Amino acid sequence: MRVFTLQLQKELRELWRTRKLLIVAVVLLAFGLMSPIFAKITPDLVKSLGEGQSNVTIILPDPSVRDAIDQFIKNTTQFGLLLAVLMSFGAIAGERAQLALMFTHPLPRATFVLAKFAGLAILFGVGLLLGAAADYLYTVILFEAPDVGGFVAMVGLLYLWLLCLIALSLLASTLGRSVTGAGGIAFVFVVVLLIAGALTNLAPDSLLNWGQRLATEAGGPDRWGALLITLTLIVIGVGGSSLILQRQEIGG
Repeated sequence: MRVFTLQLQKELRELWRTRKLLIVAVVLLAFGLMSPIFAKITPDLVKSLGEGQSNVTIILPDPSVRDAIDQFIKNTTQFGLLLAVLMSFGAIAGERAQLALMFTHPLPRATFVLAKFAGLAILFGVGLLLGAAADYLYTVILFEAPDVGGFVAMVGLLYLWLLCLIALSLLASTLGRSVTGAGGIAFVFVVVLLIAGALTNLAPDSLLNWGQRLATEAGGPDRWGALLITLTLIVIGVGGSSLILQRQEIGG
């Protein structure tokens, strides 16, 4: 446990030194702030596009809490996906040159992988928490207060979705012998997840729809199967990275 704690502290210092923590926090906070604003002004912007055009009448419903939450999920998933993959796929592949020296010390390879995952999990946990708090505050100001329990559940499901991306990107980083190779493998993983999301309700993407319904108190089936699959993929990603790295020859 002491070795893991020391390695995690090292990872967090590295995330701070390279300003990755600042980047993720600022991006997710910014979209948390802007999502309710976008939801509020979008109908007016669309209506303004139709002004002055003959035979064009644009009728849109008034924006609501649901629009603000939909916008938050959309923005966070789009940019969160990019950030999660970009921050993770080079985490191990990018340190190949230093691994031989690192593993001469009493640092188990599984501990190394777990610390990488935990550091990234904390990184995105902080960013998502800031973004969600900003989104909730501005939604209250511009619309009305969403159900707290449902909103928290939505954020939790969104966080698990991000952790799944991080775990699979770490697996890609372990499989790839270079940063470029790891990036290619991570891209394939993301494409497979997106295709699966379009084909089945058991894919991790179903957590996003479930979270949206919980936050807006809309009806619909729960997605416990998707939750189980997502947790399984996280375990496979982290556990697989540990096993693969233990079997790999790390050159000096």
